[in-house]
Amino acid sequence: MFKILILAYLIGQDPIGTQQTFQMEKTFNTMEECKEELLTMDPDRGTYDVLWEFVNDMNFNWDWLVAGCKNDTTGEEFQITPTYPKGKPKELEGVDIEGQLKT
Repeated sequence: MFKILILAYLIGQDPIGTQQTFQMEKTFNTMEECKEELLTMDPDRGTYDVLWEFVNDMNFNWDWLVAGCKNDTTGEEFQITPTYPKGKPKELEGVDIEGQLKT
C-alpha cells in the first residue's frame, strides 16, 4: 500500500520547530498510481492538485517542504520538493529537509 505524505511547517514560523508530517486519506496499490495522483497539476494555477488541496484545507497556515509517495512495508519512496519562482521564503534559507519524509 502506498500513501501520500506531506511534510509541512507553519508559515512564518520556524520550519524545524513546527514541521509536521500529514498523511492524505487515499491509499494506492502501486507506486505509479500514487505518483500519478501526487503529480497531477492544475493547468491554470500551475500547482500540484494534492498540495493545493492540502494548503487550502489548512487555511493557508501550513506550507509544504517535501511531499511524496511511500510504502512502509517495502520502504519504496518517491519525493518532490517545491520550487520558489519568487525566491525561497526567508524562514527556509539554509534548511535541509533531505530524508525528512517519515510517518
